[in-house]
Amino acid sequence: MRSVVFLQIISFLSRIGAMAIGIFQSLIIVNILTTNEFGLIGLVTSIAGIAGIAQHLGLASSSTKEISSAKNDTEIFHIALTSISIRYLISVPVALGLILSAPFIAQNYGNLGLVMPLQIFGLVLLVQAFQSIFNSVIAGTQKFKVLFSYQILITFLSLMIYLPLVFYYKSIGYFYALLIFNIFQTLILGYLAFKDLKFKLTLPSKSDYYRMFKDLLSISLTIYFVKILITAWQELPVIILSRDFSLEMVGIFAFAFNFSSKLMSISDSITDVNLPVFSKKASESMKDFFDIFVKNFNLVYAFIFFVGMSISFWSKEILQSLDFLISVGSSLLKIGSSSSIFMKYKDSIILFYPLLLSIIFYSYLNIFKSSIFIPLKILRRMIFSFVILLASSFGVYFLYWEKTLISMSFALALGSILSFLYSIYFINKNYDQVIVKKMNIILSIFSLTLGALVYYDLALITKVTIYLLYVAIIFYIFKLDIKKFIFLKLKKFPVTQ
Repeated sequence: MRSVVFLQIISFLSRIGAMAIGIFQSLIIVNILTTNEFGLIGLVTSIAGIAGIAQHLGLASSSTKEISSAKNDTEIFHIALTSISIRYLISVPVALGLILSAPFIAQNYGNLGLVMPLQIFGLVLLVQAFQSIFNSVIAGTQKFKVLFSYQILITFLSLMIYLPLVFYYKSIGYFYALLIFNIFQTLILGYLAFKDLKFKLTLPSKSDYYRMFKDLLSISLTIYFVKILITAWQELPVIILSRDFSLEMVGIFAFAFNFSSKLMSISDSITDVNLPVFSKKASESMKDFFDIFVKNFNLVYAFIFFVGMSISFWSKEILQSLDFLISVGSSLLKIGSSSSIFMKYKDSIILFYPLLLSIIFYSYLNIFKSSIFIPLKILRRMIFSFVILLASSFGVYFLYWEKTLISMSFALALGSILSFLYSIYFINKNYDQVIVKKMNIILSIFSLTLGALVYYDLALITKVTIYLLYVAIIFYIFKLDIKKFIFLKLKKFPVTQ
């Protein structure tokens, strides 16, 4: 009997470990490259990301759901095989399209340096097509220990591949590393997915294949459309801004957005657990389903808000501290460093507050998607929630009189907040569930105030005093005892089965 919270904490810790290494790698790369080179990577990634959503098809989530209820190992293999065949019907033409259209895209942006990176990305899309299906096999069979260990260890491999190639070949080395890393990643995931399954390698019958094809697509196409909306929300800001601003300014926004997006690791770690767990719970007891979800969500809500606004409050000091860590890391790795990250990207500090807000509320939507919308098959409402996210974000931006990096950042925040408010309204109206409790509303107000103080040039001792007062208020609101909080026993939380 394992607790939802226990699994989420282990998942979160594994992602935090992976994220820490990933941030270290990213900042080393940022330090090696110029802002123009980093802006180029951001632009290529955004363009390729828009193209890459075509291969998603929502198969990862639908495969996880189907594999969770599979009767035996052979059926798991057949579901995975069917998913891969569907994926490649889409991935091959998408990848070829990106490779062949790269010169025209580069010409449209007036930068021939885009051609080779986009073509490499086309090959990456072919390799990546396997990964989410293999990951679904691991998650669907609830091999969480394997999944969490993989998430940490794979980042060390990433470090070993990216750093030398970027150091010697600059921005093009980044894309060589991307391809090599994804090849290794796919091979490792495939081995982990199937190594413990006991089955004979048989193909599904024609009737079974069409049945699984239909079952998978019945959910996946909806999830696929939502994925398109999510990817557009994440990638379009850079593409839109690149029309009006220099690569240096785009690089500053990309840095702030990428750095803020690391907060998604919390909700991503939760969805790794929640999708298979709540898919099973939905078929057992609706009362238990919502009892567990609401208690768990309010704990997660407080944690994400607390972490996100703390990052905003300390963003200047975080960048300055990272300079020291990167300096030490560069020295140990014998990699020459350029100017400090703080000096290169200090203009991004004003963007952290709204961008972190956008990621905080997007994270809640992500949790709703995997814990409520998909398990209960509330697919139309799920689509509408993310339509609101996309339409309101960019609608607000284009309504601004002055188009700036900060106006784009606040537009993204407002869009995610409106989408979140719609989702909790719908759940309350249809299931009579109050998703966000009064204590968390109070916490939100204090946290929003704390995060906004980033716009004031406060002395360090003043910031420390304010932050300690904030933490004391949080402990008072939730009536937490410090000793009990530190030695929190996980068994008190609701169990998954």
